[in-house]
Formats: sequence, C-alpha cells, structure tokens
Amino acid sequence: MASVAARCGAASAGTAFLEQIWIPTTQWDGGQFKKEHSVVSLTDDLLLEILSRVPYKSLCRPKCVSKSWLALCSDPIVRKKAPQTLSGFFFQSYTEPTFNPSDLHHHFTNLSGRGQPMVDPSLNFLFSANYVEVRFVHCCNGLLLCCCKESSDGECYRVVFNPATEKWTVLPKTEARLGRYAMHLGFDPTVSSHFTVFLLSKFTRGMQNNVDEEEIDHWHHQVRAVEIYSSQTGRWTYHQSQWGEKSIEIFSSSVFYNGALHVTTLDSSGNTVDTEGKIWRTIPMLYYSRFIGMSQGLLYNSQLSIWVLKDYGGKEWSLKQAINSVESFGTHNIFFEDGVPPDVIAIHPECSLVFMILGPRRNIVSYNIDNRKVHDICNLADQSVFPYLSYIPCFAEWFSDGHQKMQHLYAFMHG
Repeated sequence: MASVAARCGAASAGTAFLEQIWIPTTQWDGGQFKKEHSVVSLTDDLLLEILSRVPYKSLCRPKCVSKSWLALCSDPIVRKKAPQTLSGFFFQSYTEPTFNPSDLHHHFTNLSGRGQPMVDPSLNFLFSANYVEVRFVHCCNGLLLCCCKESSDGECYRVVFNPATEKWTVLPKTEARLGRYAMHLGFDPTVSSHFTVFLLSKFTRGMQNNVDEEEIDHWHHQVRAVEIYSSQTGRWTYHQSQWGEKSIEIFSSSVFYNGALHVTTLDSSGNTVDTEGKIWRTIPMLYYSRFIGMSQGLLYNSQLSIWVLKDYGGKEWSLKQAINSVESFGTHNIFFEDGVPPDVIAIHPECSLVFMILGPRRNIVSYNIDNRKVHDICNLADQSVFPYLSYIPCFAEWFSDGHQKMQHLYAFMHG
C-alpha cells in the first residue's frame, strides 16, 4: 500500500521554503558539469526558527546539506517545536457485548495499518496512578482528554495527557456532575502552550438539582451552559449558552480552529465559542453531518459529500466532491448491516485524504478526494465503540506558568 505521504502528493509549505534557501546549482568544472548546493547565508537562530516550522519527517532532507545543518536539524528544540502530522487513531473496545467499563480496552493503529503502534495504547503510566478505568473522550493536536476512575463506581476525574511524553494532569472539579454532558479539548501548540477544555452541559447552575436522572437523554441534549477550563489560569469559568435551542450528540464531532471550538449540531449547523466564552457563532451547514474537521487551513463538513468553507467569515459552503458510493468504493461494502452510511472520523490536515469507518466488519479506510482511491488501514476490534480519535504527536511543552503540577498534582490531591 502506498504511503500516506505519497498519497498526499504535495510538499509542505515549510519544505518548499527550504528549497528556496537551499538552491541546487550546476557549474562547469574541467569538461563536466558539477552539481553544487548554494545555501543562503542565515544566522543559526533564524535557521532554527525556520526549521522548527518544517514537518518533523521532512527534516531528513536538509540534514544532508552540511554538518552544521545536520546539527541544527537534530537540535531538541527543533524536534519539540516542529509540527507533526497525522500518525494514527486511538479507539476503545469491549471484550464482551456487556458494555461494562471494567472490560474496556484501549487500542492504537498506525496510519499505515502496519507495524508496532508508535505510542503505547496500554496507558500504563495512568493505571500506575491507581486508576482502574480510563475512558477516551477527545483528542486535539497531540493531547488526549479522558475520564479516569479509581473504582468502577467511583468519581470521574477529568485528565489531560500527552501520549508522546507520558505527561498528564488532573483538572479541578466542576459543578456539572449529574447526567450526561459533552467535553471537547482545544489545543494549538503553534499558538500557545496552554490548552482549553469545553464542557457542554444540558443544565444551568441549580437546575440539575431538580432533575430526575432517569429523565435524562443519555445520547443527545440541548446545550444550556458551557464551562470552560483554561490551563493558563487553572480554573473553570461558567457561561450560559448563547446558541439558542441547538441540540448536540454526546459524541458530536468538533474541531479547534481560529482559537474557537466548532461543534456540529442536530439541526444542520455548527456552533462555535472562543476560549473566553465571549464570542458565540452559528455557522449554517447544508445538511446534518456528524463530522467537521480542518485541512490545509480550511473547515470541512462531510458525510458522503465533502464541503469546504473557504471564507471563514461567510456562510457559503463549496462542494469539494460528491462521493459516488459504487464508483468510489467498488467491492468495499460502504453500508453497515442496518443500512447506516459510513462514519467520517477524520480528514488529513495536510492533504485530501478522508478517513471513515465502513462495512459490517467496521474497517477504517482512507479515501483520496483527488483520485477517488480507497485504501484499507485496519479492521477494528470486536465491539469497538466511539470515539475514534485521530492523533498527531506533540513534543512541545504544553504548560509554561506552573499552574499545572502534572503527576505531582495527583500526589497532592490524594496524599
């Protein structure tokens, strides 16, 4: 199977810029042409800044320019700051169809579908902290949000962790305890070392004390309040929703884009709120879709047709491609046994690859928008369940002001 890089078929902007400062030249030398490389003279600090913006896998090429470039490209600062790309998917499964949390297992599949997982899905560093149950909730740019319990009937601790570095932190408690709510993570290491957690609740303050839990819809609800956690302040802030009567699914798709959470609703629209809870927007969509994502700096909305919002300030979606199921998928069975269409779970951040789950065997496949080719990635484990989380490694520092104490916070809370 062709590599994802080959299927993307385009060099990154950072690599293209390197080609401009590393210029191949040809000179006549004693009866033959001699190929040389002329490197534009730049300071080491400037080169470090440039290289830290190049995708990490693309740094192999400039390492061959000279010994000084080899040293620069191998610098730990560059490795930490260099943008990564989509590497695979986290998901969960049960050994038996009982949906007992104690039977929950964690998995990771590489994007190639081959080889050992690039990160350890066993999460031993969390279970060693006396957690007996860890449930994936959301993932954003290398950080994962999960709910952890010390016993099957114990309290749920909200934990954010980095699988690449095995660093983690426990979030403080919120008032949202009764019933279901949706949680989404926002993190952009190219902008800030801090992350944000958005808790979308069915209840306003005081309201949940008067609600019978048996009356709660456990799969979708209207958002009446949003609590926002900032790792910069170490605190939650409460906001009443300004979206109106918009309902979401518990596992509604979301994307963190332009410093705001974007989440799909059940009435063919997308809701957005910024990290401070000051700017609320509703973006109309052409039809209901469980998926919204970002690729190459643009918002995408997809089910079996792929739409792109090119003007973020506008409301006009452009049709990228209508997928003909028979022509595009051939022998792949694109419908589940109950006739439900495939679930789009991700779009590649750098090229026109869409990832979806399809068929009775629940395969993860990639679909190339440009050439309409389909590639199998993996067969999911039996009884696999949502969410299926696309993962981009992050080696950058994600706290800078000491508000979070990582593992030491756990020891303090449980000492």
